[in-house]
Amino acid sequence: MGLREYVRGMSVAWFSFNLATSAVALASFALGEAAKIHTLVALSHIIAYVNTIIYFLIATAFLAKLAIVKSEFLHVLRHPVKGPFITAISISTMLLALDWGVVLANPDIGAAFFYTGMLLHTAFFIVIIYNFLMHEGVEIHAMNPGWYMPAVGNVLVPYIGGLLERQGVPVPHSLLGVYLGTGVLFWVALFTIWLYRSIFHHPPPARLIAATWINLAPPSVAPMAYEAVLGLLPKSFRVTAAELTGVSPKLAELLLAFFDMFYYTFWGLAGLLLAVILAVTVTYLRRGQMEFAESWWAFVFPVAAYSISTVHLYLHHPGETWLLYYAGFLYALTWLFYSVTTIFSIYYGYQEIVKHKKPSELPKAARPLPEDIAAGRA
Repeated sequence: MGLREYVRGMSVAWFSFNLATSAVALASFALGEAAKIHTLVALSHIIAYVNTIIYFLIATAFLAKLAIVKSEFLHVLRHPVKGPFITAISISTMLLALDWGVVLANPDIGAAFFYTGMLLHTAFFIVIIYNFLMHEGVEIHAMNPGWYMPAVGNVLVPYIGGLLERQGVPVPHSLLGVYLGTGVLFWVALFTIWLYRSIFHHPPPARLIAATWINLAPPSVAPMAYEAVLGLLPKSFRVTAAELTGVSPKLAELLLAFFDMFYYTFWGLAGLLLAVILAVTVTYLRRGQMEFAESWWAFVFPVAAYSISTVHLYLHHPGETWLLYYAGFLYALTWLFYSVTTIFSIYYGYQEIVKHKKPSELPKAARPLPEDIAAGRA
């Protein structure tokens, strides 16, 4: 198989690597700053630089694919089931805005990634929602947490935009609220459908267990998005709370209660889902049903996002030190998933590309959406 054929068959899941790597960099930076572990902060810088280089390599290859088979990409984008996975491109681009704007403290470059990713994601989101409304219908079995990706991207916009805004980047603040509202409500609707599918139909196949972890992402990112939009990020919150305490201790107490009301609603749901999904994953492992798939990258970002969200909660409640240890556990779990998935990806890539083994000779490697799922046979 020549280079042209490899580029032609390139999956959008390649961008999931960038998405996951950005999450690892951000989690390293957040935990390192909170726990005063300078090694983690330095590590986050290295990961951010490496991730940027790999992002441009993947983006260049994908642009070459579009030049060869543009119609195939458009067909996938219009597909009511496969379409949501296309947003891996825009989300990975927006996360590079955090790599540069927060981790590497260069808000100008961060702004370029942010606006590029936001415009891409907006276009993808509109097309995906349109296709949800206008398609001829799919089986309920086809529903999976990967459909949350457009919502996750929308919730990321106010979080990233709010952080960059506080670093002097001109951001239309009210516009951030549009993305926050559509992201949260769209996720709530899809989460309801996922619960219905899970309760009244067959469990998901083993190849989609990793995608099930995406359930952690929206409730982990949403409270941080509210922080950013409301101006209640940890540092600014402490300043505001101190000022209010000097004026009216009762008012400062109400501010904390207002913050906790939003944060615990989402963060608490993520914690419960972590326990349930972990139990489900262990069950599949004990049954020997877990097969390596490209969808395994979905393990990484949700856990990293939950770790960062826990760090933020600790910074709001520094007296509860157990939160910092909990964030450390989640960070270690993130690295476990990231390392295992990277090793397996390299191994199977080597077997296929260097050893020229046919897909039938390797364990099934699910693409972002396996064909059996697209056909509604999950």
